Amino acid sequence: MKYIIGSRGSKLALTQTEYVCKRLRDAYPMHTFEIAVIRTKGDKIQDKPLHEIGGKGLFVKEIEDKILSGEIHMGVHSMKDMPASPASGLIFTKPWKREDPRDVLILREAESLSKLKHGAMIGTGSKRRAFQLKRLRPDLQIVNLRGNVDTRLRKMKEQKLDGIVLAAAGLLRLGMQDYITQYLEPEEMISAPAQGILALEIRKDQIQLKEMLDHFADEETFMQMQGERTFLEEIGGSCHTPSGARCQKDGNSYRLDAVFGDEDGKKLAFTRVFGNDPKQLAKQAARQIRKKLSGMVYLIGGGPGDPGLITVKGKEILQDADCLIYDRLIPKELLNETKASCEKIYVGKENHHHTMKQEEINHLLVQKAMEYEKIVRLKGGDPYVFGRGGEEGLFLFEHQIPFKVIPGISSCIAGPESAGIPVTHRGVATGFHVVTAHDRKNQLADLDFHSMARSKDTLVFLMGLSKLEEILNRLLKEGMSEDTKAAVISHAASPNQKVCTGTLTNLSKKVREEGLTSPAIIVVGEVVSLRSQLKNDDSNRLFLVTKVGEKTSELTKVLCQDGLWVKEFQTGKICLKQCRWEKKEIEKMDVLIFTSRYGVKSFMKNLKESKLDIRCLSKTKIAVIGKQTAKTLESFGVFADWMPEQAGEDALVNFLKDKISITDCVWHMKGTMGGENLKNRLKQICDFHEKILYENVEKTEEEAAQISDYCGISFSCASSVRRFFAKMEEEDAKIWKEKMPCFSIGNKTTKQLRKLGVHKIFQAEETTYLSMKQKILEIVQEDKKDEI
Repeated sequence: MKYIIGSRGSKLALTQTEYVCKRLRDAYPMHTFEIAVIRTKGDKIQDKPLHEIGGKGLFVKEIEDKILSGEIHMGVHSMKDMPASPASGLIFTKPWKREDPRDVLILREAESLSKLKHGAMIGTGSKRRAFQLKRLRPDLQIVNLRGNVDTRLRKMKEQKLDGIVLAAAGLLRLGMQDYITQYLEPEEMISAPAQGILALEIRKDQIQLKEMLDHFADEETFMQMQGERTFLEEIGGSCHTPSGARCQKDGNSYRLDAVFGDEDGKKLAFTRVFGNDPKQLAKQAARQIRKKLSGMVYLIGGGPGDPGLITVKGKEILQDADCLIYDRLIPKELLNETKASCEKIYVGKENHHHTMKQEEINHLLVQKAMEYEKIVRLKGGDPYVFGRGGEEGLFLFEHQIPFKVIPGISSCIAGPESAGIPVTHRGVATGFHVVTAHDRKNQLADLDFHSMARSKDTLVFLMGLSKLEEILNRLLKEGMSEDTKAAVISHAASPNQKVCTGTLTNLSKKVREEGLTSPAIIVVGEVVSLRSQLKNDDSNRLFLVTKVGEKTSELTKVLCQDGLWVKEFQTGKICLKQCRWEKKEIEKMDVLIFTSRYGVKSFMKNLKESKLDIRCLSKTKIAVIGKQTAKTLESFGVFADWMPEQAGEDALVNFLKDKISITDCVWHMKGTMGGENLKNRLKQICDFHEKILYENVEKTEEEAAQISDYCGISFSCASSVRRFFAKMEEEDAKIWKEKMPCFSIGNKTTKQLRKLGVHKIFQAEETTYLSMKQKILEIVQEDKKDEI
């Protein structure tokens, strides 16, 4: 039979494939073996480091595709270049005896690493090699270098590098061992996992070919490969992170040397372990490395529904998190508490739809702990109350990842309380019993209904709305009185909260009629009767706050403090522009005008990046348009010289015209839009200039809001007015404009609302969030029970 063997076209790849072919031809003369050269993506891109173009799989995908299609029968690769697992439908056969796994130095002049001149330039495209070299010789300059052996040798001469690092195996196979200046032992440099081992890849169904190839298998090489590749799999290594492993016989047992670090090389950890089982050694080494390098994982309870119910400690840690892994039931407003650089990963689970399985979430926590200093796992309610936080904690413990638990307010208590139902009450219920109502198969959980039916404690069932009728019938069957009070709280502690009360015999019907949905809490017991006296006002609806930027609006914060349910609608984001200042340019400014906090932030940021500070403003007068801008300026340690009593451009111009003269150099720090009135009037009475320092860019992802959900909407700038109504269908916009109370921060915003035909406009007395809050509470509290 004719077998076609796929190979990359480099000299080394072809040499390795020829070696395989020769051994097969000698052993199986009845068959024919031919080589097909296949160019991969990794071969085509030679001017970038491997981690920037996609990693190891770039050298094998095209070959794997041709094996799967049947165009070729097998592929020959270097095992160190292979991903942890082959493509679906393919397998690696048992490895043949490996070549020397060490890395080597090829030096132009020096005799060894230690004798290289100070600041010598060494070429390599591998982070693993680069960081380990820097550990041995911090003075070395590492130059990115990729390509085949001949290409690297040529580049070394052309670029006048002092040396390069290569794998000994490749040079030995090419017969180029005379180029080697120094072999690097594991104590100096730990090589890539499976370096020096050939990977022979075939389809799973090629049984006969597998037997032919396995005839040359080397058991010792197989054991070494298992240890090294298991470490890579356990530690989660990739081309983005430096990772190495070397497994070798040490007397009658094995020794495994391993290294792993972060992407920029700031953290690099080594370990050495001994034992009889290479796979177990790999797991042990990975645990030890993780213990040295990993960040802290925080399992935090976000509370139920209301974002204000997270603990102070939990919120502080969340605000400083480098990575956030969060569930479906957390209050989404908490996402705005993270810093801009925080990586946010959604892993929410719903019935019959899991973004990630629990096992995958566990591994994700370990992976991210190796990448970041502070990782937050944010769960609704409390992490350990039916939140599977305990499973995550045990997995982290097993993998030597430090973690801390920040308890949260559980919905089993807060949910009933938000509906006016205390789970305990003197003389009514001395305790409460909390259970989850469904099992892993989504069936009614195996609960002790017999004991519950005879208990005087309050019964709380979580995650059980779909089993409501079964639960009530089981309690009745076990002898609980038909008149026992019961309630269902849907979307507890949120503006969408709905409560339905009844008895064991009629509650299920009422819930269906009122259309309550999950998530829901079922409460059974006489404490439900206290709701009529203890319940909060259930008529609250959401107030909509439009904002620019991702951070929680200050208006939202002050409204929530007064008990209003608030949802935010992001209409845009602020992009600060770069501007380099010269000291002499700043010192020529007689007056600086700021008409927004973004102008202040951008100016100060650019001042710092220009290596200047506020000392160069010592002779400059600073004018601000209002209190919010003044407050932002003060956060940089600078106080405004001038601020009109009333906010707005007209008031600012009228205030300034008596303060400045025709010879004054006046600069307005502004955004891309607005400021025309200021410019037109001031340029007549002074040497006026303006600098655009930021842009308010529209955010397109937000969907139009539904009017029935809200009792009012606020606007703090004219652009938010335009963008909000532009997202709506014409008929919907008409209803909003006619019926929805719209709250404006100032004249320009009010003018835009009138221009669009809005009927109910309420403008704040002053252009501050506090004044807006007072106006909103004054109007909304009067009419919150009325239909809009």
